Amino acid sequence: MRISALLVCLLVMAFSARVAAADELQLQPVIGDKPMRCYDFRGRIVQTLMTSDLGDVGRASIIARTPVISLDSDRMRSLPPTMQIFFFMHECAHHVLGHVISPTLQSERDADCWAANYGRWAGLFVRADVVGWAPYFARSNGSRFGHLAGPQRQEYILNCFDTPESEPQAAGLALPKLRQR
Repeated sequence: MRISALLVCLLVMAFSARVAAADELQLQPVIGDKPMRCYDFRGRIVQTLMTSDLGDVGRASIIARTPVISLDSDRMRSLPPTMQIFFFMHECAHHVLGHVISPTLQSERDADCWAANYGRWAGLFVRADVVGWAPYFARSNGSRFGHLAGPQRQEYILNCFDTPESEPQAAGLALPKLRQR
């Protein structure tokens, strides 16, 4: 009897964990207290998965032909709301610009610039926010995937924010159309 009860309890826990994981996949996640959406280069909505132990703030991928942004909940909570939005938009940029299909060492900088410009264009953050991210970027050593080291990355993002020539339209990288529900 005890073994049966234990087995039932384990099955219920396993099923509950699976349902909880499925509930985490979102079409319109709330990031930095704002509902966000992302559409890839094909116009398909990108789903967002809130997870933990990702090893980074976020990651763009395609899972079973579904475009996905994975975000580490713990790391996101440690950031200011506008920086959370920036990182969501950075991962969105990888989908918008097709980096998930054909990445290059320039992809990370392109995603940073696209996210900075989109954030400014959509009114999601202002220059003072970008300046305020410096202490958070200072801890980063960059990556072998093309992320610049902290201070250089923050300076690069600020330059993108300040420079009209870096806007996605000027670089041939269109901003997505905002879609209403």
